[in-house]
Amino acid sequence: MNEMNEHLIFDVGMHTGRDTEFYLKKGFNVVAIEANPVLLKLARSKFKDYLENGRLVICDYAIADYEGEISFYINDSHDDWGTISTDFASRNEKIGTKNSIEKVKCQPFINVLNQYGAPYYIKIDIEGVDTLCLKDLLKFDRKPKYLSIEAGLGSFEETFVELSLLWNLGYRNFKIVNQRINDRTKCPNPAREGLFVDYKFDGMSSGLFGKELPGEWMDIEQTFSVYKKLIREQKYFGANGKMYNNKVLRKIYETLKGEKVGWYDFHVKLGD
Repeated sequence: MNEMNEHLIFDVGMHTGRDTEFYLKKGFNVVAIEANPVLLKLARSKFKDYLENGRLVICDYAIADYEGEISFYINDSHDDWGTISTDFASRNEKIGTKNSIEKVKCQPFINVLNQYGAPYYIKIDIEGVDTLCLKDLLKFDRKPKYLSIEAGLGSFEETFVELSLLWNLGYRNFKIVNQRINDRTKCPNPAREGLFVDYKFDGMSSGLFGKELPGEWMDIEQTFSVYKKLIREQKYFGANGKMYNNKVLRKIYETLKGEKVGWYDFHVKLGD
């Protein structure tokens, strides 16, 4: 059996490396995965020292369900919207942005697990295809203690698939984190994960993880109940919502709610 490496984190969807930087500063080793060639070049320069001392490995490919090459959609307006999902790319174009297409290398996530083993925590944010990683985790004999994915906002059915996969993987504790308000988050001191870092989060960061997450863990029923409300919210005020472009109504709604409408991550912890 592959033992979990308590000092290792996977950053699946590294983007500009904000999360990778946070994990490294907290003392963890990182395996980061990114397919965008421009972002990869920047990351190799930014993290040169970590790459040389072996604390960071950067995998330059997309996660897919096969090994080879795949079309990767690079959004001209938002470099964090890179995706292999044609549905996700189409959604982005419907709200007024454009995509360019590049052929990139791709690998199934099981290859990453077989090569590097089970980490302590996996952050997954690969724009519309996070479940590819969850399905491959089902084939692996050891699961990370903590895991996060970007929650689907298109329909309750999409959410049901994600939460069902997480349940089948053995996760019994759930939190829903609004990524748009990460700039309010403060790192706990003393630290409850790794080293203390006085880190400033922004819209490009996934934020805290594991024992440092604020709020109480929920069971699966509570999680479904809360997320049903968020699905309704997205129907009107999300990126594809009927009122998305009505700034006045959105502002009124956000004032009543007490926080901005955003995008959300599911954070999960293995059951006892």
